[in-house]
Amino acid sequence: MKNYRYLISDQYQAKSIAEDLRIQLEVNRFNNVNITPVTMRNEVIVQVPDASSLSLETAVNSFMESYQTGVILE
Repeated sequence: MKNYRYLISDQYQAKSIAEDLRIQLEVNRFNNVNITPVTMRNEVIVQVPDASSLSLETAVNSFMESYQTGVILE
């Protein structure tokens, strides 16, 4: 699994962004993604399988682009 930690801008709340991302991925039929909000640090952890398609990672990155202040790949 690849872990992406998205550092969320202070004007947004991690829990709300995580729920919106979950809905967006369900609409696009990406069901094998774990999304965890970390409210104390205002970040969202997104776990994607190593064998995931490039379109899944592109969808996540595109969605998170306007909400994040940074991203850490673990």
